[in-house]
Amino acid sequence: MVDNAKLVNLGGRDFMRLHPVVSLQGADGGLVRDIKGSPQHAVGRVASDCRVLYANIAPLTVYMGLALLHEAASRKAVRMTLSMVGPGVPVFHLPYNNDQNFRVTLVDRQLVGNVDFFITEFVDGCSIYVEGSSTAPTAYHINAANTFRQKKLKQFYWSDARKRQADWAAKYARMDHRFRHDGPVVKSVHHPGPGLLPPPTKLENHDYMGDLGLDLHALQVGNKAPNQLAGQSVDGFELMAQQGTVFGERDGGNWKFFIQRRALLRYLHLGVGGLPVSLGFQWLVASVEQFWPTAKTGSVVP
Repeated sequence: MVDNAKLVNLGGRDFMRLHPVVSLQGADGGLVRDIKGSPQHAVGRVASDCRVLYANIAPLTVYMGLALLHEAASRKAVRMTLSMVGPGVPVFHLPYNNDQNFRVTLVDRQLVGNVDFFITEFVDGCSIYVEGSSTAPTAYHINAANTFRQKKLKQFYWSDARKRQADWAAKYARMDHRFRHDGPVVKSVHHPGPGLLPPPTKLENHDYMGDLGLDLHALQVGNKAPNQLAGQSVDGFELMAQQGTVFGERDGGNWKFFIQRRALLRYLHLGVGGLPVSLGFQWLVASVEQFWPTAKTGSVVP
């Protein structure tokens, strides 16, 4: 059974190790968003009266028209539906928008009480930054979709891979600049004295969309992937998509942030003549790693 009680009982990190969170939506079918700020200057702040939303969790059986496997060895993918009112598990929620910054400080201005979880929109190119104290950190979801390298004539001879790398470097630099200068004044929190605050940490595209190192035999031995489906052996897989979800968990008053790296796999059976036969689809958790305040994944903001 995958429901709200499982999240509460396991805690955020262990829940995410078992279940890919692959759908996040508002109770009306859209995303819940109420923003204060200056969109024309690419800055948005989540309003105090909607920092905390109520999450309800249910298994997801169909994703983008694909029927998902829920075999014994397949972890159930889940949908998290968010609402302004209960019932549900209270969570801090951070939205995003193309080419904008959005930020939220994890302080419960709505006086909900016992808000021990945080989630942001899925990441497949954006950068996530976290700074401040472990008891009341501030998280940022920054997008630079329309930022690209400055084009020069000599780049005509570059490979496509080098051009993509240069485009991503330009996006990272743009997001770093906007993080440091979010608003009219440079934030002094980025220069704390020794031992006062953890350093600000960021996750970039390559931190969650790089090579996941998936190996079918290792997944099967670890009971993460099935050995057989519909009476046929699972002989291989095709990587269909990758995503990440940033999730926070408060324990003893202190926050920790994690990235769930996941993959959508299509399992294959080698049929007559070695031709691949599709057996089914599964969202799989590749890893759940902490990136703030102690970073295993990600890096300190320069």
